[in-house]
Amino acid sequence: MFGKAKNKAENAAGNPDITEMMPKAKKEKKPWDKAKKKKVGRRVIAGVLAALVISFFVGNSMMAKNAAQMVTTVAASVGDVEQTLSTGGTVKSDETRTYFAPLSVEVGEVKISTGDTVKKGDVLLTFDEKALAEKKQEAQYRLASNEGGYESSVHKNNEYITDLAEANRNLPVLEQQIADNEKLLDELNKKIEEKKAGWSYNGTNLNVSVMEWQQIIAQDEQTLAEIKEKKARGEYNDLSDEEYKEMYNGAEIKLANDRDTLLNLQIQTQYNGYEESNNKEIRDLQRQAKEVEELIASYKEYQAEMKSQKATSESGVLDEGGKAKLEADTALEKLTNQEKLDAIVEVENGLKADFAGVVTELEAVSGQPPVESGKLVTIESLEKVYVRLNVSKYDLEKIAVGQKADVDIAGKTYEGTVAKIDGMATQNNSGAMVVGVNVNIDNPDENIFLGVEARVYVHMAKAEGVVTIPLEVINSDRDGDFVYVEKNGVVEKRRITTGIASDSVSEVKEGLSEGENVIMASGMEFEDGTTVASMSQ
Repeated sequence: MFGKAKNKAENAAGNPDITEMMPKAKKEKKPWDKAKKKKVGRRVIAGVLAALVISFFVGNSMMAKNAAQMVTTVAASVGDVEQTLSTGGTVKSDETRTYFAPLSVEVGEVKISTGDTVKKGDVLLTFDEKALAEKKQEAQYRLASNEGGYESSVHKNNEYITDLAEANRNLPVLEQQIADNEKLLDELNKKIEEKKAGWSYNGTNLNVSVMEWQQIIAQDEQTLAEIKEKKARGEYNDLSDEEYKEMYNGAEIKLANDRDTLLNLQIQTQYNGYEESNNKEIRDLQRQAKEVEELIASYKEYQAEMKSQKATSESGVLDEGGKAKLEADTALEKLTNQEKLDAIVEVENGLKADFAGVVTELEAVSGQPPVESGKLVTIESLEKVYVRLNVSKYDLEKIAVGQKADVDIAGKTYEGTVAKIDGMATQNNSGAMVVGVNVNIDNPDENIFLGVEARVYVHMAKAEGVVTIPLEVINSDRDGDFVYVEKNGVVEKRRITTGIASDSVSEVKEGLSEGENVIMASGMEFEDGTTVASMSQ
């Protein structure tokens, strides 16, 4: 080391630049005064305290990171789940009856008021007895008068009636027979035309074939002649006599065979032409068609006789005056007197309710005659009632006809059944599209009030003995439903398949078993493998 220092000094003496670059000698330190010592001491103490505080918080932070997070868990259990729809609706009647005045007779006593509850058979109102008796007697006189005139007309026209009955009985039969035979005739004529068309088609094809084979034979004859000419010109000198003879005989044999084919086609053509005009099947069909034509003619002749007999009978049953009287009296009996008489008898002891219900409209006034066929009173049944609901599209897929329901009306519960689901949605007061549903009340009584609000609980689905968890532990993302399961102090994110749900719990079809601890996350998110300390709810 001393050698290195010496070299440095020598180098520095001979090189002023290097000397300048050498570090300067340190100045001698002076001792601190007391004030400065205190000031520096305070700074050191503050720095130490700050370091201790930072170390404390850093240590706590590191400890917090390594500490297990406290979570609350609930065990998956086996139980029953029932899915219900709770909604409100309006009580309505499923049967309404409006009573009309059978005739214009002064109303006696009106025994009911709008809103009154009535039982089946209760008297709603009465009519003036004297006026009712007069109307009844008038109707009876008219009936008696009509009956006498009718008997007189019938006595004179029994023979015409018998003829008319015969014509009315025979004409439909004849019309049917004519229609059936005309249909048969059409079928026979169609078969005849088809048969003729078939033979004609065959004849055409045969003629074409004859012409084609005639051309073929002409070519055969030309070929044979050409062989002879070429032989004469010596074009076949290179052939032996045997080879030439074989070629010539082959041409003759083809010509002979083709002539036989042509002859056979000509025979077939002649046969086809004969059959086209004299085919037995066609002749039989033509004979049948002629017989049917004659039968149709006889039926039409008899039909004309029956039509004439009917026309004569209809015009001769009564003369014009008698016929007009009979028709007028009969119409009066059916449309006026008999119906009026029946209506009078029905209300002689007062107009009675046909079923138990509530009076919803009342227009009858005591002491005043209503307009004939005018409205008197309307009753809506309390024996056939239902609750009208409006359900959203989200509940529509769960509700079905036949489902049972509990109906709460004015604090009393009734049994109900979903009876009808509308096939078309409507817009409610809030602008939402809803579908109307009728829930029949199966056990109505006199305590039901029409038009009031009812609370309905529809039992839509039920699962028994299934794994269930509270709704609040179920989480969802784009991939579906999941829960956080605590197992041996570690978090596992578990995918599940849910089923039906009540207001508080949901069925779990896949993903969980009974007894597994599910974390009540309350909006928190966990990663798989996170360490937690669980506390059962």
